[in-house]
Amino acid sequence: MKVNLFFNPAAAAGRSAMRLGATLAHLRTLGAQVELHRPPSAQAAQQEMRELAGVAERLIVVGGDGMVHQAANALLGSSTVLGIISAGTGNDAVKSLGLSGDIDEACQAALRDPLAIDMISSGAGVAVTIATAGFSVSVNDRANEMKRMRGSAKYTLSSLMTLPKLETHELTLVLDGRQFDVEANLVAVANTQYFGGGMKIAPDAEVNNGKLDVVVIGPASRLAFGALLPLVFTGRHVSSSYVQTHRAATIEIRGEAIDVRADGEPFGTLPSSFVVKPKSLLVAGAAV
Repeated sequence: MKVNLFFNPAAAAGRSAMRLGATLAHLRTLGAQVELHRPPSAQAAQQEMRELAGVAERLIVVGGDGMVHQAANALLGSSTVLGIISAGTGNDAVKSLGLSGDIDEACQAALRDPLAIDMISSGAGVAVTIATAGFSVSVNDRANEMKRMRGSAKYTLSSLMTLPKLETHELTLVLDGRQFDVEANLVAVANTQYFGGGMKIAPDAEVNNGKLDVVVIGPASRLAFGALLPLVFTGRHVSSSYVQTHRAATIEIRGEAIDVRADGEPFGTLPSSFVVKPKSLLVAGAAV
């Protein structure tokens, strides 16, 4: 099998390079014919991937959630299968899709038959995992500034450092035509369960059910919000009176002009609309 392998040297603050050599060796041992791509930027990566969409049989990325995000936007609706070798900081797409962080296991999965998964679509493009606004965006931005710290623990530390600046936002949600006025510290539109380096923000989300889960946290005091944070890692936060959960195929969020992130990447600002794109990305070896 011929595969096009895309590598992001900046993933995990440059530490992804250690995984590239092992990935190449494992794929070749498994019989794959590998063509290596080293695009100089995220924009260049997405452009190269777009040119291969529907032409190449299989495309494999070595990188983090940002690299998966670029691939999803390039391959949307095409017949090209996406394989993922995790080499980022959070790696929430890999965790959500039941893929392994072990290189050998990940390479085997990247050559297996694909599963068609849903995606989140908005005017800013498409996303695989979660689109979010509010406190989570501030945490994401602060974590991106922590260049020297490794691993998903940086998101936990970033959350604690951001907590003193917790804000409440007045928003209107329109979910499949039903309107809800909310005061939120955080809102998440989820295709998958995880964000923020392993936080199980949407424990009931499914990647191929044709729906998106909406999680609203707040309004909560800093003390109450801080007490909720540890529960997010197991999904137990959804039983709190500070948390609302919904499920819809079309979602509109109106209100303040605050930033949105999806797959950890910039995804426009509110107000914004989100629509599920059912089974529009083929992911190799996904087990959900």
